[in-house]
Amino acid sequence: MSAPVEAYFSGKPHSREIFGVLRELIASNGPVEVSVASQIVFAVARKFAWVWLYNVTGKNPEGTVQIMLALDRETAHPPVYRVTQVGRARWNHLVVVHSLDEARDPRLAELIAAAYRFGAK
Repeated sequence: MSAPVEAYFSGKPHSREIFGVLRELIASNGPVEVSVASQIVFAVARKFAWVWLYNVTGKNPEGTVQIMLALDRETAHPPVYRVTQVGRARWNHLVVVHSLDEARDPRLAELIAAAYRFGAK
């Protein structure tokens, strides 16, 4: 993992482990560009996935891993938490990932693959 990604997850081993699974799922589709700021962004020809930690507090120091996936169609089935149409042919799909089991859900892998294909267009 790159130094910026390691720094992003500093002191958050559970969230980092979940991110590792998501990163592997994304990378299994092909090469990607990764940038790190307040979110970790994945792109091919365009950005297609954003990962961030939500609600990092004293009571929840790990935060909750969330991933937003851009698709060219609406797919409102689990594990999708919320879908927002943000363009004529673009929908953002929010998935909240609490555990490694949720990160390894084959339905999430399918969504990630679809988002990768969208990002590669």
